[in-house]
Amino acid sequence: MNRSLPIFFLSLFFCACTEKGEKLVELDLKGKKRVYEELLNPDKVRVSGNNLYVLESPSMDAMDSPIHVIDSRNNSYLKSFGTIGFGPGEISDASSIEFGSNDSSFYIYSSIDKKISEFSFLNTDLAIHQVKQKGDFFKAYSVLRSGDSTFLGLTVDSPSRLVEFSASGDSLSGFGDLENFSERTDLDYFNLSQMNMGWFAGNFSKTHFVIANLFSNKIEIFDRDKLTFDRFYLSPKEYMKFDLIAESSGYSVHWDLSSPYHFRDVVVTEDRIFALYGGISEAKIQTESDIAKTVYVFSFAGEIIAKYSLDRSVKSIAVNKDLSKIYGISTDPDPGIVEFELPIIK
Repeated sequence: MNRSLPIFFLSLFFCACTEKGEKLVELDLKGKKRVYEELLNPDKVRVSGNNLYVLESPSMDAMDSPIHVIDSRNNSYLKSFGTIGFGPGEISDASSIEFGSNDSSFYIYSSIDKKISEFSFLNTDLAIHQVKQKGDFFKAYSVLRSGDSTFLGLTVDSPSRLVEFSASGDSLSGFGDLENFSERTDLDYFNLSQMNMGWFAGNFSKTHFVIANLFSNKIEIFDRDKLTFDRFYLSPKEYMKFDLIAESSGYSVHWDLSSPYHFRDVVVTEDRIFALYGGISEAKIQTESDIAKTVYVFSFAGEIIAKYSLDRSVKSIAVNKDLSKIYGISTDPDPGIVEFELPIIK
């Protein structure tokens, strides 16, 4: 069951020139919001095939389902998945989701108890297979599958930007480095990992992995085939103000909450990057509930292809396979799924 709040789609095209003289499409989008009574505190949305997958916030009640599936063709609620807990087949939370070659299963990463869980459409309550992070792998806080039995992760204490792990917990390879984009020289690897936290995503074929940074306006692109690692900033380069505070475990980065956050989510298709940008401070989020209203589209070369301005704030985005729609989770008091129609951009 859903309640549809129809809003007519309106688009205004503008063209600007990039640094290389190419046309940049700028577009205002108006969305159509649908509210589902089954969604309690939705936090993330992703698309696979005709289905929308919605993940609940980790702060949800343990008795409620953490994963929901909606049919995007008719906007009907299909089913829920997952049982909150720490037993076999249970998950502590649904931090992120990714999809394999088999449409009948998907993978959930749980950041609280450090576990990757495979779910089948035939079993909605419990995962059919789980991998628990251990050894060096335990230090990874955001994880994606890079192969059948290997994983790429962002870690809390490593000189490498990305680290590849085996399922048994061994570190296999490191890629890129943790950038110190500030002027401070007293930062250790833990501090640098705090500064460079962001949203981590890869495309379906696992050729490209992208990090959209929360505390700076930086996009980082890892080409898995070429083993190259590139970073690009919006212009002008910006980062959130911070200071180092002594704690019992050592010095830790503390952010100035009057400074704006930057990227709030990222989705990677086979040839493009869709990055949700905020530019809004925590102080303003708490008073106005707006999180992000801009989506940038990048090529894998780091060039900006398009800039979409949304008519309402969302906190997560998804893009369908033919790139004709963006879906977002609204940040108003009655959160729902917002659908934005996209033009064809070649």
